[in-house]
Amino acid sequence: MLELLIKNGSLLSPVNGYHQEVMDILLKNGRIEKIAPHIEAANAEVIDASGCLVTPGLIDIHVHCFPQCSLGIEPDVLGIKRGATTIFDAGSSGALNYETFRSEYIDQSKTKVFTLLNVSKLGLAEPHELDDLNKIDRQALKAAAAKYQDNIVGLKARASASVVGAMGFEPIRLAAEIAHEVKLPLMVHVGNYPPALKDVLNVLEAGDIVTHAYHGKKGGILNADGTIIEEALNARKRGVLFDIGHGVASFSFKTFKQAMTQSFDCDLISTDLHVENYQGPVYNLAAVLSKLLNCGESLEDVISKATSVPARHYQLKGLGELKEGFIGDLSVMKLSDCDEAVVDSIGDSLTLKQRLTLVNTIYSRGDEIEVFRHDTEQ
Repeated sequence: MLELLIKNGSLLSPVNGYHQEVMDILLKNGRIEKIAPHIEAANAEVIDASGCLVTPGLIDIHVHCFPQCSLGIEPDVLGIKRGATTIFDAGSSGALNYETFRSEYIDQSKTKVFTLLNVSKLGLAEPHELDDLNKIDRQALKAAAAKYQDNIVGLKARASASVVGAMGFEPIRLAAEIAHEVKLPLMVHVGNYPPALKDVLNVLEAGDIVTHAYHGKKGGILNADGTIIEEALNARKRGVLFDIGHGVASFSFKTFKQAMTQSFDCDLISTDLHVENYQGPVYNLAAVLSKLLNCGESLEDVISKATSVPARHYQLKGLGELKEGFIGDLSVMKLSDCDEAVVDSIGDSLTLKQRLTLVNTIYSRGDEIEVFRHDTEQ
């Protein structure tokens, strides 16, 4: 369709001054045409969003959507069908297989897909992708980043014993060096020692991102006495960002709540959706936002950290905000009271008292506007 009118929704986009005011939004030719208390549009299809939150289209900065690589599943399964209008593939492809990923999946998907290119030349197409420095092709990486600036918005490396093997910290040091040289933010997966998290944090600079920051494993962001490690505090002062990256083994309610008591909140919220967790325990970004909401985050913060914050950080033009002239990507959700037990990545339980439920995901492709109705199609 070319014209869509969303009526009576409670608009939530703090960066644009919307704090659940009931408004109408008119989308036309793939863009937000008008936002006002009351809009009439004779030629528009209409969605009645009464009782629902209307937010910018959700942005998930950590998924794996290159099916030819380990963990990968099709972009639209992890994107539109799970309520995110924009997703980032976080390191599935490297410099030598990125073009295949782009032509066969990114360019064919309805979901907008951006790439965090793995510093390993074949990404997750080979196991233990950073256990040999020969797996890093510095020149190919720099060439791909320069050629595809429209889609490659950052680099990715996994700092975990199962990935780096005997190489330890060196592949991560090299990844940071290359990222800073090409002036792209580096996202680092942090997990089991080695390398030491302290060493990883010390090479990160402003704009870099630590994903799985609250994993709860030994050697994480907490000292033995439960305080935040000094290197994490210093990294945040330098402008390093900390992301949830839920995953199958990378988010602990206890660790996150303990960090919250020390004002060491997350900066970004992502899922790490892939073939092993998209049917549970992660499910979708709205489910992860619900967990954070019930851990003490405010509703406005969880929405911002999955919309305007990543959009602005990665300079995604026209995305992440409710603003006239911006791309017509919207999420329609219900916030409901509930009494439901959910688990984190290590099996600990939390009782949800409020839950965000997906209703409609509205996304634009050029001039065309499409609607995925979760209540009837999922």
